[in-house]
Amino acid sequence: MNSIASTLHARTVATTAMFLFAGQTLAAEINWIKVDRDGGQVDVHSQIVINAPAPQVYAALLKYDDFASMGDTFAESRYVEPAADGAPRIYTRTEGCIWFFCKTIERYARLEMEAGYTIKAIAEPELSDAARSVESWVLTADGDATIVEYRHEIDTGFWMPPLIGAMIINRSVKHGTQKAAARIEAMAVSSRAPAYAQNN
Repeated sequence: MNSIASTLHARTVATTAMFLFAGQTLAAEINWIKVDRDGGQVDVHSQIVINAPAPQVYAALLKYDDFASMGDTFAESRYVEPAADGAPRIYTRTEGCIWFFCKTIERYARLEMEAGYTIKAIAEPELSDAARSVESWVLTADGDATIVEYRHEIDTGFWMPPLIGAMIINRSVKHGTQKAAARIEAMAVSSRAPAYAQNN
């Protein structure tokens, strides 16, 4: 775990792209999802169980260079030039709609990581379509599976129709998160780790 909150969450958690395996059953599960909205500020918080080891899930979540080519997760996604202190940076562009309200969101973000355990993407507001965006994944090994706690706190910085409330966003996020969880699981099982994750 950008189109406002739903596409932001489902497609960024999504973090995450699609791999399909013949004869393989994917069983990623959503334990819970919570969505709070106050005007343009949205807080998406969820817990997902991925049936793959934590190191592989961690690697899959860092595969930004391949997301756009693997499915509908991102319209565009890639690593960009690192920050001055060497921290990795990413660019993502997502497109999506909730009801009649559609939005394209571009984001440049700095990645902060604790290898194998946490990933945090902090948007650079001067280069992004959000006044504030902090997205995090915390991974906990659970036998051969991984519990992923995902949170995305975002201040969209743009007007959203008042009829699009937290309940509607929550319904859309839940649908998208189930697809995203299966994609993360498939990517993790594929064992195709990104170059950055392999070196850290």
